Amino acid sequence: MRELGIGVVGAGWMGKVHAMSYRTARQAFGPEPAVPVLRTIVDVERAVAERAAAECGFARAATDWRAVVDDPAIDIVDICTPNDMHFDVAMAAIAAGKHVYCEKPLANTAELARQMTEAAARAGTITLVGFNYIQNPVHGLAKAAIGRGEIGDPRYMRIFFNCDFMCDPNLQHTWRNDIARAGSGMVGDVGAHCLAYFYFLLDREIEEVFCTLATVIPDHPAPLVAGGFRLGAEGDPSRRVPNTTDDIATVLFRFAGGGMGHMECSRVHTGVRFDIGYDLIGTHGSLRYSYERINDIQLYREEGPVEQRGFKRIQMGPSDPRYAAMQPVAGLGLGYNDYKAIEAREMLVAVAEGRKAWPDFAFGYRIQNVVEACQRSDRERAWVRVPPLGRGA
Repeated sequence: MRELGIGVVGAGWMGKVHAMSYRTARQAFGPEPAVPVLRTIVDVERAVAERAAAECGFARAATDWRAVVDDPAIDIVDICTPNDMHFDVAMAAIAAGKHVYCEKPLANTAELARQMTEAAARAGTITLVGFNYIQNPVHGLAKAAIGRGEIGDPRYMRIFFNCDFMCDPNLQHTWRNDIARAGSGMVGDVGAHCLAYFYFLLDREIEEVFCTLATVIPDHPAPLVAGGFRLGAEGDPSRRVPNTTDDIATVLFRFAGGGMGHMECSRVHTGVRFDIGYDLIGTHGSLRYSYERINDIQLYREEGPVEQRGFKRIQMGPSDPRYAAMQPVAGLGLGYNDYKAIEAREMLVAVAEGRKAWPDFAFGYRIQNVVEACQRSDRERAWVRVPPLGRGA
């Protein structure tokens, strides 16, 4: 039975989620075509790396990411670091002949994302970017409905990602509050997931954007402990660090075929714990999805007697083999970690079979190109054309 060695760079929350995902993928889908072997996990804090190795079942812990890149027993380099490290780790891994699974956003700039995409294409490296929300099988039902023409020609799309996890001004300052490390605020952090929905469902180009960004909380207390965001992790009240990323993003966009859209993102949306979703309106009907009904889509069709028209609730079930691997009957629902397991499974199968994984670096580059256009629009206070993609997309 083939084994694939896994090296995870970054032992925070996301690193642990990825480690669990490999194990879940193995248990839910079975050992074929390859078994993931958790070899090394890396963190700059040795105690953090060692604790994660013990808790997640890695053979060893390390403090230098090059230990993963240079290890011939590792086939997949899995990047769960802050955004500013994605480029260096991925490029070194590609040069070393490794396959790369990288959290989103792919890079801090479109140019770096282009270089990563083209380097992977030249090397024949299999890549995957962690847009796990689109791994929810229920969105396949929405895409199929669009393909069958059930809503007609898509003309308008509202996409949203609202949450309140950073409403507390006393939470400690993290890399997400630092533009040099994060590369962007809400558009890149959570808006990237919204854009992933758009490109998965429609596969049309976003041609022009108008974006406004706002910072609600100007600073946070200096961190008292290492690591990223953790609810309740209050910082040093005597020292506050300025926030250089925004908290709210509103984007208008135009897409190919004459369509329009609206994207809203906030991490200070008081009272909304967590909700991501979309409304897609076509000439003959519409689709609706909300994370609060995680296993359902709503389909409306402009047909039949007016007084009998309404949205039809459609639930995901074991007709999709990815769902069936997790649950035997419809209505039980899948969750965040299940989508990550489906994502990890996609990477394992792609590497074992020598095929492309989805969504790959080219997909991540496509999204980063729009993110950067949004940032430029906010600076210029104007509509901005999304530039054409480079050769690697």
